[in-house]
Amino acid sequence: MEVIQKLMVVSNPPRIYEVGTEINGRDVIEIKQVGYEFEGGIHSEFHVLDEEGSLIASVENCPVIVEWQTIAEHDEKENDPRERVMSGT
Repeated sequence: MEVIQKLMVVSNPPRIYEVGTEINGRDVIEIKQVGYEFEGGIHSEFHVLDEEGSLIASVENCPVIVEWQTIAEHDEKENDPRERVMSGT
C-alpha cells in the first residue's frame, strides 16, 4: 500500500505539507488525494488532515510534487506463530 508522505505545492515560495510536521499547532497525520476525473478534465485536490481527521488545508488544481511511501500490509496468517510449520531433524 502506498501513502502520501509529502506534498509540495510548486509556487513562489513553495508550500510544503509533510506527515509528522506541525502547522499552526496541529500535527499533520494524513495527506489524502481526493480529486476525480470527469468528462473533459481532471479536478486535482489533496486534503491535509490533523489527528482528529479535521482539515488543515485543501490544495486544489495546483502543480504539486508528491512523495509516496510504501507501507507493508500486515498479513495475519503469515505472521501468526500458530500457522508456522516447523520441520524437525
